[in-house]
Amino acid sequence: MNKMNKYALNIILILISNFIFSPALLAKEYLSPEELEKWFNSDEEYPASKVNEGELSFITANTKKNIFGSVITIHVDQHSIDEGWTTLTQCYSNLDPVPRTAVVYRKNLIKDLKVLSSKNIKTTKVSGNKVFLNDVRKKASLCIGATARNFYQNEDKSFSLVNGPYHRKFLDGYYPYHLKLNIHYSPKLKFSFNLPKQQPGFIVKQDSNSLLIDTVFEGRLKTEFRFNLIN
Repeated sequence: MNKMNKYALNIILILISNFIFSPALLAKEYLSPEELEKWFNSDEEYPASKVNEGELSFITANTKKNIFGSVITIHVDQHSIDEGWTTLTQCYSNLDPVPRTAVVYRKNLIKDLKVLSSKNIKTTKVSGNKVFLNDVRKKASLCIGATARNFYQNEDKSFSLVNGPYHRKFLDGYYPYHLKLNIHYSPKLKFSFNLPKQQPGFIVKQDSNSLLIDTVFEGRLKTEFRFNLIN
């Protein structure tokens, strides 16, 4: 893989960090199967579940060390069920060294954005839906906290937690992305299924009221985790 010129631009938008949330849907609003299918098979940043098979590839070789990655922890509680908002933390590691850059989240679908910690980054500043970084050095890391609107109710009364597309892209090429996703959900919910389905390179482990997803991929990854209320 050719090395990109990381210093060619004064400001580079971090596409690698694209943890972008679904549109502003309250938990009590609905999406039809047709609407979900449209999103599944498009490049739109729209709720929910199938990934673009033509671009996405899971990596099964041992390539997790020293590559860009993020660990995301999401909490789904009663407020999520009622209003569609979840709380999360996202920690990035092995950020590319650049003079200045910004981590950008979907506007109107993120709030209470704050920097929890950083390493090998001279300064950080939060403004609206962006986190600006100055003087990012090798082996830099960043942890943020936020509230996100990415949980909604389906027509059949089930609930979907949707995220993506996750991707790390520069110009026309996709680069490896190591994602760990920890989901902790209310005891009032029962996990039903996930998309993409578990497969080599996309591992899903279920515990009591929690899910752990570990994947390394290239391309664009969209995810859906389906839940039902326990009567």
